[in-house]
Parts: sequence; structure tokens; C-alpha cells
Amino acid sequence: MAKGIITARRAAAIALAGAAAAALSACSAGNETQTDMKVSAIAGVNVDEGDLALRDLQVEFDSAAGYAVGDSAALRVWIGNEGETEVGLTGVYAYATEEDAAADTEEADASLWAGVVTFVSPTAPVEPATSAEEEPSDDASETGTETGAETGAETPSGDESPAVEEPAFEGDPAIDIAIAPAEYVRLDQAVEDGDYLLVEDLGTALPVGSQLWVKFVFADGSEVLAALPTGQDTTGEEDREYYEPAEEAEGH
Repeated sequence: MAKGIITARRAAAIALAGAAAAALSACSAGNETQTDMKVSAIAGVNVDEGDLALRDLQVEFDSAAGYAVGDSAALRVWIGNEGETEVGLTGVYAYATEEDAAADTEEADASLWAGVVTFVSPTAPVEPATSAEEEPSDDASETGTETGAETGAETPSGDESPAVEEPAFEGDPAIDIAIAPAEYVRLDQAVEDGDYLLVEDLGTALPVGSQLWVKFVFADGSEVLAALPTGQDTTGEEDREYYEPAEEAEGH
């Protein structure tokens, strides 16, 4: 769910603590001409690209062993829109290396992906399952009974039901998330009933300390590529807020 945010420089100023906060404060922030990626004092990575502010980007911590090939790994993502027009996140792609990400110029070469990134919404309504077989009409039922009696063939038991196909993915591969001006979206599995992004069927192992390259694609054609660290155990940490108002430093 999108929430209100403050201006770009003030948001950056409070996103980090200590030296990181000083580096991103309103006093030191200048005009950015290219993607600015920083490792914050917290576990995730922060990226500024135009009016977009991406914060605390990381692969969620699962266990000390990390993730094995074939596992699914949740991503932690905050995206703030500091511009004056709505932006839309329309695609997210995961890669084992930066070279793979660069080679996939159209985001269409699945052989380069490190898994399929899907959108998971725990509160989304579940569509009722539909039977693969339609109920037979009265005529069809009678015909089938007579035919079975004449030929001696056995009719299927009423207890048998058609196999229900499992969905290919836990989440939805189609991603379309709108972010209004001066708002942000939080995609975080750690939030109760919160939406999040899930990399399904990993094609590469992700031990703790490794990186996963993730490309965020927006409706206006802009892209943000970042190396997400495999997260640290944050059990017991207090909730963090990245877009709270910050007081102006003296003299500014």
C-alpha cells in the first residue's frame, strides 16, 4: 500500500545513520546525473534514480544456509516516488551476474534469469477453482448408461474427480504497481499480510553474503539495476521507517 513521503533530500537524509546519514543529508546532496547506489548502515542497498528512491533493497534472510537452487526467495523493497507524476513498476527481473542483466536488454531472455520474480499479495481474493469437466446433460447421461450396459464397460466411479493442476507460481508474474507522487510502496514479506516480491525457482544458489542482481522496470521505460545482498538475520529488530520527516540541520 502506498503511503506519503517527504522530499527527496530529506528522505535520503534520514534513511541512513551516522556516516551514511551525513553522506545523504540535505547539506551534502547534489544533483544526480546517473544512478546512485549506496550500501546503507542497515542490511539493504539504497538507490536513487531520477525521482525514484529505492531503499533497503535485499534478499530476505531465510537461514544461515541461505538459498539453494530451486528455492524461492523473497525480496525486501521500498520504492518512493519523489516526482510530480505517477510512476508504475511493471517488471522485476533477477540475474546471477551483472553481465547477465546487461545482456538481457529486452527482459525477454529467460535463459539469463536467476528465477522468475512474481508479485505475492496474501490478502488478494482467491478465485474459486473450476472443474476441468462439465456436468453431463440428461441425454448424455442416459446415453452413457445405456452404452455401458450394452458393452459391459465399467463407468467411472462417482468418487473420482479430475486432477486439479497446481499453479505454476505462488505469485503473479504480471507486475503492475502504481506509485502516486509523494508516495511510496513497501514490498516486504515481514509485514503481516503485506505484499512482496518473490524470486521463484532459483537457478543459482544464494548463500548468506552473496548478491543477486535485480532489474526494476518502470512504465516510462526507465530501469534501475541493483546488486541486492542476501539479507542478514533481523530477528528482534525494531520496525524501521524510511520516510519519516527529519528536522533541518542547523544553518540550513
